[in-house]
Amino acid sequence: MAFKGRWGVLWVVVAFLVLFGVIWAITNEISALEEDRYPLYFDWEARIPFQPWALIFYLPHDAMVPFMAVMFRSWREALPLYGTLLVQTLIAVPFFLLVPIEPGYVNDMPTGVWGAYVFEPLGMKNLGQWNHMPSLHVSYVYLMAWVVGQRWGMWGWIIGMSWATLVALTTMLVHEHHLICVASGFLLFLLTAAFVLPWLKAKCGLLPDGRDPRLSL
Repeated sequence: MAFKGRWGVLWVVVAFLVLFGVIWAITNEISALEEDRYPLYFDWEARIPFQPWALIFYLPHDAMVPFMAVMFRSWREALPLYGTLLVQTLIAVPFFLLVPIEPGYVNDMPTGVWGAYVFEPLGMKNLGQWNHMPSLHVSYVYLMAWVVGQRWGMWGWIIGMSWATLVALTTMLVHEHHLICVASGFLLFLLTAAFVLPWLKAKCGLLPDGRDPRLSL
């Protein structure tokens, strides 16, 4: 009974969030030990002024990841999305550790917007300060938009991809990522959307739009 219907979806989401949290925190702590970091950005990027209004679009992204669960009716429908998000995370880990980036933005937020606006007000340490390239913000949001488009058709594609592109742009406007992070995050999305997502759908016996034929439409 625990894995039937919406309960199964809930278990998939919880498992993803736990695994992601552990992987993300450990990777960040290891990356923080790196003394030599790479300034992989252009001079013009460092001069981009911080845009507070962009936080409205940037910060809610993390809440959208579990919220996507409302689309699904069974663990089979939920697993391809959350499984692909987890694969994106695992692919990003060696890049976080082997190519640690030194942010080049000039501002008064040494721990980034997550530190300044979320963790520090709560008296907590920012556990995502150093995981920059590829941007999982970008790869995640485009994958979610991709799934929405497959499920809801033309308007799903338009709304989803427009939202994803806006979020991708705000990663630079709020001084969290540089262009190389955004570009590599988009490439990570393309690779996993082309290979991992359809493979998991096939393994779960889903229709091309991600619906479970075992359930009434």
